[in-house]
Amino acid sequence: MSEASLSPALPRPRRAALPLVVAAGLALTAHELTAGDALRPGVNVTLWVVLLVGVLLRALRRQGQAPTREAGTLLGLGLAFAVTFTVGRVPSTFALLNGVALLLCLTLGAAYLRHPGARVAGAWALVGAAFTGGLRLVYGAFALLERFPWARVRPARGSGAGRWGVGLLLTVPVLLVFGGLLAGADAGFGTLMRRLFDWDLGGVGEPVLRLACWSALAGGLVYPALMALRPTVFPAGEPPGLPRLGLVEVGLPLASLGALFVVFFGTQLPYFLSGTALPGGLTFSDYVRRGFGELMTVAFLTLSLLLAAHAVTREEVRAGAAYRLLNLAVLAPLAPLLLSAANRWRLYTLAYGLSEIRVLGAAFLAWVVLALGWFALALWRGRLRHFAYPALLLGLGTLLVTTALNPGALIARVNVHRAVAGVTNDLRRTPQGADVWNLLNLGADALPVIVANLDTLTRECGPTEDCLNDRSTVVRRLQEEYGEPRDLRAWNASDARARRLVRGLR
Repeated sequence: MSEASLSPALPRPRRAALPLVVAAGLALTAHELTAGDALRPGVNVTLWVVLLVGVLLRALRRQGQAPTREAGTLLGLGLAFAVTFTVGRVPSTFALLNGVALLLCLTLGAAYLRHPGARVAGAWALVGAAFTGGLRLVYGAFALLERFPWARVRPARGSGAGRWGVGLLLTVPVLLVFGGLLAGADAGFGTLMRRLFDWDLGGVGEPVLRLACWSALAGGLVYPALMALRPTVFPAGEPPGLPRLGLVEVGLPLASLGALFVVFFGTQLPYFLSGTALPGGLTFSDYVRRGFGELMTVAFLTLSLLLAAHAVTREEVRAGAAYRLLNLAVLAPLAPLLLSAANRWRLYTLAYGLSEIRVLGAAFLAWVVLALGWFALALWRGRLRHFAYPALLLGLGTLLVTTALNPGALIARVNVHRAVAGVTNDLRRTPQGADVWNLLNLGADALPVIVANLDTLTRECGPTEDCLNDRSTVVRRLQEEYGEPRDLRAWNASDARARRLVRGLR
């Protein structure tokens, strides 16, 4: 697949050797930074991203071009996410999200490195750039190979090098065919041939596969950054073929949705004002945990619906005050629903403390509030077409700030404090215990809190006693995981601190 097949009218990029050389160097560097026992992310991620950004900027200047401001912002955020893999060892869910955010930043940054317009691009354009970036991870390396100026390195017709190369290519099948026949005719000759070609290729498969993956990543980033003719294969502007609706067609469902929000909040108001009371017959699982997730889904779908309504509304209707007031009639009753979701999150944490999902839920709630606020401001100013890029930056920034708060240590600190201090309230009559194994799953960032409270979290169990928090078992687990130093290419500050703490355990 190529961009020419996706867009037949699009001219092909000019041939150039530099992009392929850059991609090959980045792929080999990534392979060396992760070879052996260094596959775990650490300082190797930061080093490779710094090298990627530096090489792309250097190659761009060599081509006589300057990077766009939007690409600088996205690549800068990518560097910030890469640093998180060196500074801390966040819980697995956060590590996965940070990895996805890092890839998204690099993909969009590479796509818009030479093409301005991300700042004013709509959601359709940014989705198209992300989708195209995923495609380029598949065909980018092949596109670089295809656009390499092979004619410059091809030997001249009739030259000695060309004749020797053709001769060698013809020699190999001749020797293989006749050598195989002769090996079958004589056992001694067959033994000699087997010894000659007895190569152990058992350990070759994994490095080759790993190099192929890094080549796909490097090619998929270098091709849009230095060679592609546009950031996305999607058509420019809004999606083609959309129907254009008037105020009545759009206004009726939006007004109905706003009225539905008002009725819902009216039913929730008594529980919202009661502090910690729950509706009769409902458990925390029904009212708080599931209710919070559903309210977040409602808020996100509302934002998506308003954006879709804007896309299908006629231009002259969008510019009118009635259309803006109609959107605000949906956003105004949505605000109390967000307050209800925040209250449910508060109730759940009062009862059960913190967890990865609850911290992520709070971060998602913060981003939804910020995105809806920006939507209302952009709508009132008549600049809703510029909504997508700032909303993307708000989402990336929210995730980055949440990671900077050290969620693993925060969760461990709050939950251990609740267990040690015996915290009780209207929602919890008995103190909540802290499971040491759940705390260990939070990663190295939580280890200082665990070690400081190890006597409280564990106890000495006898040889015949069956207990889940045996101190010697926990210490042995810590020594197995953090006792031995790791490969320097996968070095991480939290892992290094954890090893120093574990050395002092007995």
